[in-house]
Amino acid sequence: MPKLLTIATVLLATVTLTASPALAAPDPVKATADFQEALFTPVAGVLDFEETADGIKVAGEFKKGFASDAPSDYQLVVLDNAEVILDFSKDFQKVAEIEAAEVTAFEFVTKTKQKIADIRNEDVVVRQLVDVAAGIKVQAEIGRAKVQKTEVRQG
Repeated sequence: MPKLLTIATVLLATVTLTASPALAAPDPVKATADFQEALFTPVAGVLDFEETADGIKVAGEFKKGFASDAPSDYQLVVLDNAEVILDFSKDFQKVAEIEAAEVTAFEFVTKTKQKIADIRNEDVVVRQLVDVAAGIKVQAEIGRAKVQKTEVRQG
């Protein structure tokens, strides 16, 4: 009997370790926003979004378009038409390192109950605080990209 029990244990362990992927945890939901430089929107770069247990993880970098090297001069928001539906600004400002108009690779998690499905097909907008007159500053849009589903790559 003990030998039979050992064989059964080994078989059970093998089945468990080689279980079908359908039983494994599902891949996290992801999306991407690709910023292309254009007239009046100088920002170029890519943001990747991924759902986490705490919220939405954002990872990315910008290759150009950031005239000020002060992260506090920028907002990073998701818009549904003109309404802000998710604001990444505070978390972005904490991690952004801006030098020579570029933002080096960064990553942060914004705590939110919203899901990738809530922001997919919406616009991610980068705004910069700019002086328009002595003592008067406004937020100017410097980049806009559509949040799109990330294609799943088979390994």
